[in-house]
Amino acid sequence: MKKLYKYLFVSRISLSNNLVYVENFIVRNFFLVFIIYIMLMLWQNIYGQKGDVIAGLSLRQMIWYLIVTEIITLSRSDVFNEVSVDVKNGNIAYMLNKPYSYVFYCFSNSLGEIGVKLITNATIGLIIGVLYVGPLIEFKLTQLPFVVLSILLGICINFFIHICLSLTSFWVEENSAFYWIYSKLVFTLGGMLIPIEMFPEWIERLARRLPFAYITYGPARLVVDFSLSNFASVLAFQLGYLLIFIGLSTFIYRKGVRALNVNGG
Repeated sequence: MKKLYKYLFVSRISLSNNLVYVENFIVRNFFLVFIIYIMLMLWQNIYGQKGDVIAGLSLRQMIWYLIVTEIITLSRSDVFNEVSVDVKNGNIAYMLNKPYSYVFYCFSNSLGEIGVKLITNATIGLIIGVLYVGPLIEFKLTQLPFVVLSILLGICINFFIHICLSLTSFWVEENSAFYWIYSKLVFTLGGMLIPIEMFPEWIERLARRLPFAYITYGPARLVVDFSLSNFASVLAFQLGYLLIFIGLSTFIYRKGVRALNVNGG
């Protein structure tokens, strides 16, 4: 219980610090309005040519789907850069003897930033969704706890993948290419740009087995087309991948610490 309290204390401090800058988050993330507007114009043309339903979704559902994927993607912390810098400049050496796990410290410290971003992005997303295409009449309030859980799990998976990539700094001096490749995989195979049903069948089958789809596609699809069976399937994959990347991040960190060669600080 004492160990858990330490991380909760770190999260509380992080939340307090980030709440000071909540106005900055709102202003900085307001370009979500323009992203969704461009998507609306694009998909209006596509639906005008293809019909009223694409990939099982109406235009209204498609725009809400894209809003949710953008909210999840934008509600991330800067842990990749922070950890990479800690490793590269040697600051991580001063954290080795601290009474906490570095990986879970980073997670706790990021929760404040993630929480504020998620709330501000969700608020902006709800407003522009209602203004652009109207409320999602298919969505029921009873589905909200399931959807929120799935969104949070998607954000957590994203975090632990980011920290896995950042910890490659122990061996690779310039690891930003890994982050770039990963972000493009989320953009495509993760269904952030278009639902994976629109891919060729073999790519769709592959995407459904990879973790990227359970960061953005899975939660967003539940928002616009919810069923308990789909939720159970998405939840199983999310929990499985979350455990995998938590374990992988702690493994990479321990291996990196053993081979640590401090070049700075």
